[in-house]
Amino acid sequence: MNVSVIYPVHITFSTRYILKRLGTCLNNTCQGLLGAEHIIALSGLPRYVKKAKLIIRNQHLPITIIDYPNPTTPYSPGIARNFAVKHTNKDNLLFWDIDLLGSQKLFKNIPILLEELAPHPNRFEIFPCLYLCQEYTKYFKGDLEQAWFHATNLKVNSIEHFAMATSTILCNKQHFLNLGAFDEEFIGHMGEDLELLNRLAVADAQYPFEKDHCENHPSKVASELKGFRKHFLNYSVTHLKLERFTVHLHHSTHIGSAYKVKNKKNLSLLLDKLSFSINTSKKVKKFESLPFYLTTKPCIKIKSYQRIKNKTRKLILKPAQFIKDIQ
Repeated sequence: MNVSVIYPVHITFSTRYILKRLGTCLNNTCQGLLGAEHIIALSGLPRYVKKAKLIIRNQHLPITIIDYPNPTTPYSPGIARNFAVKHTNKDNLLFWDIDLLGSQKLFKNIPILLEELAPHPNRFEIFPCLYLCQEYTKYFKGDLEQAWFHATNLKVNSIEHFAMATSTILCNKQHFLNLGAFDEEFIGHMGEDLELLNRLAVADAQYPFEKDHCENHPSKVASELKGFRKHFLNYSVTHLKLERFTVHLHHSTHIGSAYKVKNKKNLSLLLDKLSFSINTSKKVKKFESLPFYLTTKPCIKIKSYQRIKNKTRKLILKPAQFIKDIQ
């Protein structure tokens, strides 16, 4: 299979939960994408890196581990991905995060998509993600079909939201490099994947760009997305309808994490970098229609102690938003 799967893996004390999920994730992708090249850019605290290598080797999977000795502080997944790409031997790239599991329909469709990409190197794919809530993750046993059923039927306490613009991107390697790869100005959480998606979308020009394209309008309800997020949704919604998706296993974030603190700065950087061209071609596709489950916010019932914990976190991390919420 002519694709390299890229995993940026950085394990610190606050992200040591990765060690418990590493084997499950890699088994999922390696079995789903037989014949693909699997490359991990591995970094973090030495004792955790050592444990991760032992877990991977005990799985007896066809995975290449590349030691990534000098990660940025805070960690930049985009730079780590760029580092891993330098060690690939295939013509196409699939970027994959280590806390994701992929559906069988996604994996089965990859060879077909690779054939379609071959004569059209400017094309790319975005795979949507079901963000499982904390309660659902706790009892999740790996049944992705059941997770899909619960999510699309809006079962209470199943998912937090459908993420439509994700970093699970399939693209031609040379095209990726010609565009400049991931922008290495993004340090910490947020922005590097959206900025790359924007450059890919401009080069591909399948869908019309609206006047508000360079504006940031996030929403937990996909039908309410605007700006560049709405544009990217068009690339992933068909995959979601056809059950080609990933699931993200919930994990808590350390309060005050430098990785997350970079959000605001990276968002500002992203908006500064966004550029687009209006495509006037008569062959431009129409915007995709959305299924009903993307028009309603998933319902999460939170226990009282968890609600107090969440409000405390918001007070510490986002005091202005906390005050706004209680007014």
